[in-house]
Amino acid sequence: MPSPSPASFLRKWWPPPVRWAAPLLVLVFGLAATGYNYWLSLEVDLNQRLQTARTRAGGVTQRVAALAELMMANDRPDLIRRSLVYQFDVYDLVMAAVVDDRGIVIGDSSGKLTNVPVQKTPLAGAVSLIRPAREAVVTHAENTRLVYAVCPFDMPRGGTGWALIAMDRREDIEATTQDARVRFYLIAGMMLLLSLALWAALHFGYARRLAALAESVRAAKEGKDVSALPLPRGQDEVGRLSSDYAAMMKSLRTHEREQARLQRDVLNISEKERQRIGHDLHDSLGQRLTAASMTANAMLESVRESSAALTPQAELVSRQLREAIAEARALSHGLAPVSLEADGLHGALTELARSITASGRVRCVVECPAQVRVDDPQKATELFRIAQEAANNALKHAEASEIRIGLEQDDPMLVLEVEDDGEGFDESQTAREGMGLQIMRYRARLIGGTLEVKPAPAGGTLVRCVLELPPAISSPP
Repeated sequence: MPSPSPASFLRKWWPPPVRWAAPLLVLVFGLAATGYNYWLSLEVDLNQRLQTARTRAGGVTQRVAALAELMMANDRPDLIRRSLVYQFDVYDLVMAAVVDDRGIVIGDSSGKLTNVPVQKTPLAGAVSLIRPAREAVVTHAENTRLVYAVCPFDMPRGGTGWALIAMDRREDIEATTQDARVRFYLIAGMMLLLSLALWAALHFGYARRLAALAESVRAAKEGKDVSALPLPRGQDEVGRLSSDYAAMMKSLRTHEREQARLQRDVLNISEKERQRIGHDLHDSLGQRLTAASMTANAMLESVRESSAALTPQAELVSRQLREAIAEARALSHGLAPVSLEADGLHGALTELARSITASGRVRCVVECPAQVRVDDPQKATELFRIAQEAANNALKHAEASEIRIGLEQDDPMLVLEVEDDGEGFDESQTAREGMGLQIMRYRARLIGGTLEVKPAPAGGTLVRCVLELPPAISSPP
């Protein structure tokens, strides 16, 4: 399977959900700012600590130089050694020493390097600071870890001696770095908590509630019942939108119920009027035509005996009356096909199939494994009208040679099928349903059923209506 291209991936996920994008942006920019603050504050703190260490190193060397000048004036170099070893206490001191003008160690804090050239001691890095100008100098190594300081003093017999120290700032640097790192972790943790809080506010306060509202909108679009779906509440924008949507849906449901009632009343009135006209045709016009036919037959017998010239005309009148009776009966059955008896639907479908077959265009059969009783006349009438419309569609558009009408009860479901072997069903035309198909769907919904139109397994078109029967409707034993 080929992997999606970056463009398609971007179209799918852009723009990203706000509940993820906003906290992520806050976290990314917050961590970037925190990292920059860590680096900047660490540099500032290290420079401040370095300046403090340099100042302290300069002060220490001045004290050592003053002490050495005093001891040398009293000709007590041994006291310099003792003072440096036992009394001189600096926590980050690497070494302190006093050297004469030749660079020979007079005394040092280790007590082991007396009379050793200073270049051979850990203070070799400070030798370069000894200058003829006889000034105190403080400097640090390139890595800023070591700080060197020198300070001159006057020797009693002439010349210049020097006090030298070296201080190691490793602990100071580690402590400063650790403090900066703790601040970084603290601020980064706060940014993470802020991002999580922002995500929770957007997700539970807005996104989740909007998703519930969108789910209700999708369900309403698909024609489902949305009254049981929970809607978000609140006084914010989402809550007000949900309240307005609920009010709109309530008004729409009221309008739909009123429209459905009006449509149902129109269909009922139309059906009742058709039944009335059908019954009038059968009971009134049909009876009159039957009486006229009987009179014409009697007259035909008299004409045959009295006037052979008038016999053809009399036979024509008699035949026309019989044809008029047949047409009136057909119109009566078409307008009021289902009788009030519970098994009238099966008889009406059988009569429909007989009339279609009698037309000579298509063979029509009814398949009903067991007699089905429908106690509700409205359900029976609507099912017949669905079958009648489906069969007429097959006659008009499918160019079929056979139509099958199936009626079967599988408790608690009643299934009506109209199948033809015509040209088949074009699924691309479902979005442009004709009026007949729309009326069939409405009739199915009117009696609580569902209508499905799809290609038949053996070719052609299958119209299938499924209706759930109440317990009072059952098949006879």
